[in-house]
Amino acid sequence: MKRRRKKLTSQTPPGAWNSTTRSLELTRKYQGRLESTSKAKAKLEGTMEKLKTKAVERVKQAETALKEERELNEERKKKMKVFVETKAEELREAKESAVDMQKELQETRSSLTASREREESIQKDLETARLKYREVQRDMERMKRNAEALHSMGNNLEQELEKSANETEEHKKKRISAKHELMTMMRTLEVEKGVSEKLRESMKFTFAPKAQSQQQLLSECLRDLEQELDRLSIKLGKSLPPQSQTDDSGPSKNEEGMERTESNGSGKKTRRGRASKADMDTERLISNLEQETQSVSKGIMALVSSIERMRILLDEGNAFNCMAFFSNQLGLAIGTGEARHQRLGDETPADDREETMSITSFNQR
Repeated sequence: MKRRRKKLTSQTPPGAWNSTTRSLELTRKYQGRLESTSKAKAKLEGTMEKLKTKAVERVKQAETALKEERELNEERKKKMKVFVETKAEELREAKESAVDMQKELQETRSSLTASREREESIQKDLETARLKYREVQRDMERMKRNAEALHSMGNNLEQELEKSANETEEHKKKRISAKHELMTMMRTLEVEKGVSEKLRESMKFTFAPKAQSQQQLLSECLRDLEQELDRLSIKLGKSLPPQSQTDDSGPSKNEEGMERTESNGSGKKTRRGRASKADMDTERLISNLEQETQSVSKGIMALVSSIERMRILLDEGNAFNCMAFFSNQLGLAIGTGEARHQRLGDETPADDREETMSITSFNQR
């Protein structure tokens, strides 16, 4: 055995020798366990024989307790069977453990080979790490140089930042001044807004109704003048000259102007559908006032044409009578207009507003 061990030690490497010694120790342990189990088995067989002899003697001695003894024997047999089965299972487990140990030996051998391969790979990694370390040292030197260059660049950037800070302060000052200007502009806009609101109210409650009343006065004066012209023509026994083209084309032009204003208003509404309500109200008021002023101007043109007709009628007669007639007619018209204005001034502002709203609604219809 010693020679064999020497041969094994001379032939095998130190790592393999340790694995073999471990496997031999494990096999010895399992052999000892097998011997102990065999001895126990032999002892059990001897005890079984003794028990059988004792049982025969007891059967001969006590026939009366035969049944009880049989039952006890059956129970003992069962227990012995269970014990034998447990021992057989232990033997099987021992065999399986031996097989497992063999597998572990194989695994240890494979792990040894893998560890050797790992050692070789680690040595290669070490060599590559050394090369990388040298490259890192070179990179560190380069980084130091770059850091110095960046430091110089940082100083230049600080100077530029100081310049930019000064420029930002100047811009702030300019913004503050612009802000003050905007505030003044806002104040002026608020003032103008108040003025525009006042103008809107005056247009709504003073200019428009006054223009409408003047239009009514002009129309009434024209009617009176036409009646007086008819009477004068009857008195003089002369025929009235026909009205001029301006008088004939007056209502048609008025209608055309109304249609144009309506079309313009509809176009504006379509274009400015998203405008504010105040703007729409102002546009409506301006359009109404323009219509009223146009109608007043047309009434004045009609009055001028009627005066020309009267002058043609009275050109052969006395000039003093014509002027007196015309002055009388104008005095009557002015008196009626002043009376109506006084009546409007005496009424309450609430009634005034109601009348103007009714007039504007009628015009819109």
